[in-house]
Amino acid sequence: MSAFVDTHAHLCDAAFDADRDAVIARAAAAGVARFVEIADSPDDWARAAALARAHPNAARCALGLHPYYADRYDDGFLGRLRAALDAAPQAVAIGEIGLDYAKAQVPADAQRRAFSAVLAAARDWNMPVVIHCRDAYADLLPMLRDAFSGPPTRRRFHGVVHCFSGTPEQAQDCAALGFALGADGPVTYKKNDALREGLRRAGPDAVVLETDSPYLPPQSARGKRNEPSAIPEIAAALAAVWDMPLEEVARRTSANAAALYGWP
Repeated sequence: MSAFVDTHAHLCDAAFDADRDAVIARAAAAGVARFVEIADSPDDWARAAALARAHPNAARCALGLHPYYADRYDDGFLGRLRAALDAAPQAVAIGEIGLDYAKAQVPADAQRRAFSAVLAAARDWNMPVVIHCRDAYADLLPMLRDAFSGPPTRRRFHGVVHCFSGTPEQAQDCAALGFALGADGPVTYKKNDALREGLRRAGPDAVVLETDSPYLPPQSARGKRNEPSAIPEIAAALAAVWDMPLEEVARRTSANAAALYGWP
């Protein structure tokens, strides 16, 4: 069986303080050989880089500014982000960044200002982006078109729309713009036929696997803490969506993850 990749986890979260090493070991035992630790606040950047350093064969990290914290963007932010990236060779992406009109307390205009600036920096620095979008696809897609004028020329993906939750048409739009789509636990939920249809239309060459641990557990663990070891359950749901053997899902999504993050 090909190894899986969890392209989006938050293992530095306090939910894992008691058993973080055991969680990583369980993931490996489940066939999840690699994970990317996402630091979505400047307060978390150093911890994420340290976790990736501690697991050089299994982990990388991304450093970003979640829309929950977009009001922390100021004139010095990009300089601080650049310095943090330079100090962390384990960092393979900028994120998560984006727009959240459902739960973020930061006004939408402040979210858009921060997102636009960090998107432009990522483009100029030739780094992929990890995008958070909730109830904001109408604004997200035009901003992506403005930041990236066409399909990628130096890599397969400009970045990934993490935990994709848009319509089937928006799934196709994101993929056409050169973005991977992140598939998480919700793809296993019984009522998410529209999500499964979107991932079906995007196809196996535009999707990566994620858990967003400790959040978004799959159907079998609803109400419990999520872990990277849940990746095979997410992959099995996609195998049904694409009418494809699980081994092929593992191979293709892992190849997508390698292309996304430049991690051979």
